[in-house]
Amino acid sequence: MFVKELNINVIEAAERRILEAFNKNKVLAVSFSGGKDSICMCDVLIKTMRKYGIPFSRIMVVFFDEEAIYPDVEAIAMEWRSRFLALGAKFYWFCLPIRHYNCCNRLENDESFICWEPGKESVWVRPMPKFAIRNHSMFRLGMSYQEFGKKIFQSVPPMVGLRVAESIQRRQSIAAIKTSKFFYPIYDWRDNDVWLYIKLNNLNIPMTYIYLYKTGVPLNKLRISQFFSIDTIKTLPKVMEFYPDLYERIIRREPNADLVMLYWDTDMFRSSRQDKKFELDKDKDYRVILRDAMKNATLHPDMYPGYKSAKKLYSIMSGKESPKTCHKIYQMLIAGDPKKRTYRSLIGDIYRDKGGGV
Repeated sequence: MFVKELNINVIEAAERRILEAFNKNKVLAVSFSGGKDSICMCDVLIKTMRKYGIPFSRIMVVFFDEEAIYPDVEAIAMEWRSRFLALGAKFYWFCLPIRHYNCCNRLENDESFICWEPGKESVWVRPMPKFAIRNHSMFRLGMSYQEFGKKIFQSVPPMVGLRVAESIQRRQSIAAIKTSKFFYPIYDWRDNDVWLYIKLNNLNIPMTYIYLYKTGVPLNKLRISQFFSIDTIKTLPKVMEFYPDLYERIIRREPNADLVMLYWDTDMFRSSRQDKKFELDKDKDYRVILRDAMKNATLHPDMYPGYKSAKKLYSIMSGKESPKTCHKIYQMLIAGDPKKRTYRSLIGDIYRDKGGGV
């Protein structure tokens, strides 16, 4: 690994990457989520800037408030907002009607949740902070945060606390996007590095992590996101024991959440029959199947939920793709990919099939 070759630890490596980012850019955007990884990244960032006398006016911190978040995540975000503002940095707390994946609507065509949705103020999970930014000239109702982020980060490259150890999709995405303008200071940190850094530096983290751990979630699976994601919904019933009034607010906001919290791990939401439908058939040529399906999708795009993403992937294919990769693109084309996880994974697959490795 890079760190081992230089004979330095992960903290020193992160510091070097941060300095490199400032050497290449006058101003940087810092993506903050309130989670453990962004907390570690921001702590290293602040210490590095102080150590080398880098003015905090050179950073703008961005926080996308997803509305359906735990109270202690909001409290942590508030804490870091105050800290950055006191140092002289700009802090943009966005409360925009951004579209997120919603597993509660798995049985419907629209698998989305619009946070801070206009017209639904009476059922919002929590009140919107008074200082929040509620609109932006580049934002359009229903944009995903990736789509909006792509626009606002065009001129100001972002620093993100993403780590490859979190998932194979993230590892493939970072490996594939060689020309990315994003900076990942802690991309090679492992779970143990994160927890040890938090302990040694006495950092506050959302108590939800502790609650999740108490309910049996392994350390390497601790994730915090908006309530209606597949990772959160399955642990929500247990975690709600620590938040007495949370259940009523969630059901009021998303009535289907009650059903999913009871049956998320059954065939109702993870249909084995549907999975069999998309199993790889070794007797079929998925290159040809994908080609024919793309032709039909071009004529009738509304009939193919994953057409837009599949079209982008199809345009960068070299012809060397494996049957498995073609099959996955075909599956995404006809089944859709609301959260774009399959899309990000497939970018790495296509790059690997070309011989670029991951």
